[in-house]
Amino acid sequence: MMAAGMLPRAAEAKSCSQQGEECRALARSKVSAQYFDRYVNRCFAETNACIARCKTGVKVFVDVFDGSGSAQQYPIDECR
Repeated sequence: MMAAGMLPRAAEAKSCSQQGEECRALARSKVSAQYFDRYVNRCFAETNACIARCKTGVKVFVDVFDGSGSAQQYPIDECR
């Protein structure tokens, strides 16, 4: 499997949906075709989890990629 890099840090405010879109874009550019669907599904699942966490006051998007930098959290300003 091709190792995916970390999600880029946001220079401006992000929502869970925006960070999820970045996650899917990174999967398209960094993950081999063999594993693409797995990571896109993880990005969708994390977007939904992010929205649920955000509504409880925990405003972070958790990195879905394996390898170095995994389990990194990205601050979120809006839940949607």
